[in-house]
Amino acid sequence: MKTFSNIPELLGRLHTERKLLHALFQARQKYDFRYEDAMEFVNNERNLHLLIDYGIVRQEGEMLELEETYQHFFEEVLRLNENITSSTVEENLRQLKNNIDFYLKERANPDSQRKYVNKIIRTLRNIATQTATKTVELKRVINDTYRQERNYEIKRQKLVDYQATLENISSLIRQTESVLEERKDTLEVMTPDQRISRIATDVRLQFRDIFHSLIELQHTIREYLHQIDAHNRKVKRIRRLKYLKDQLTWEKTTTVCRMLDGCSHQLLETTPYYTTRTSLSLLRNTDTGLEAISTACRALCRRKSPNPTPHTPLKAEELNPAYMIEDFVDTDRIAEAFFASSQDLYTFVKNYPYKRHKELEQKVEFYTEIIINHHSRLLITEGWQTDGNINYPLIYNMP
Repeated sequence: MKTFSNIPELLGRLHTERKLLHALFQARQKYDFRYEDAMEFVNNERNLHLLIDYGIVRQEGEMLELEETYQHFFEEVLRLNENITSSTVEENLRQLKNNIDFYLKERANPDSQRKYVNKIIRTLRNIATQTATKTVELKRVINDTYRQERNYEIKRQKLVDYQATLENISSLIRQTESVLEERKDTLEVMTPDQRISRIATDVRLQFRDIFHSLIELQHTIREYLHQIDAHNRKVKRIRRLKYLKDQLTWEKTTTVCRMLDGCSHQLLETTPYYTTRTSLSLLRNTDTGLEAISTACRALCRRKSPNPTPHTPLKAEELNPAYMIEDFVDTDRIAEAFFASSQDLYTFVKNYPYKRHKELEQKVEFYTEIIINHHSRLLITEGWQTDGNINYPLIYNMP
């Protein structure tokens, strides 16, 4: 296979055959693009053979398709990829750890250290960007899979796979935050202007927003799986009922007849409407016709200028100043956010950014509720701390 010697040569070839590449990309899921179809998009057959020789287009008999490298590149740039993985984020995390280690090993070479500092900055930005991109793409493919996939078994399996991908991304976020926390002292002294420290802070803030989005996607997938399972149970019952009907045993072995007897079938029927045409002589020559025309005119006027419906006045109890709205706090959401952090549970719950001001007693209640509901995922240590008159154990996320 030939290879391009420089970037201008590659870009020139892609630009020259852009019509064919566009057609192949559109037909990437049909696998029905033939060799003779490609001749409509190229100037001559030699240009088509160049694409094949350079590995841009792959030929299988009489069929042509875009090479996976270029197809994957176009899908990633256009955010059309349906096979969402966390491999890119994991690779950037590995590079971050390695570059920090390489920086420490180059203490005697400042020029090499600056090179690794730039790589660390770029890797941190890539981790935040890739994580946000994967989250947005996952939201799109999850909704598309639930709405468009007709096979319920395939739909359920895809959603379970996407759920595993969400868990992998959440785990990578926690690992990245752990690396930033463990190497905090090293990162702070890498640049005199504290660039890496600011970037690390921005990454943590982005992670917090991304993690909340991942929690919402987890709830969405669980709801979709619940609906799919409910539909499958209904289909199984219908199939079982049909089997019993075919065996002529459904009237004695089921209660379907009794349930159908209690149904009012008229409620399921549409109301018939019959139109009666009035003769023109009746409308022109009788008082009844004149009255019908006047009634029709008034009805048309009301349609053109409808009277506004007055608003219902507020009731006396609704005007009572003692009427209050309860400020509900989702402790499960706080717990999921805690599992993505490296703080102890009490400190995290106390400093959590609530939408409204909370007293310390309320935060202690949230702290206790999280321990009760998520004790299997918590690491309760033997250490204790004191906050005023409150003594609490040090509880961390289970590693």
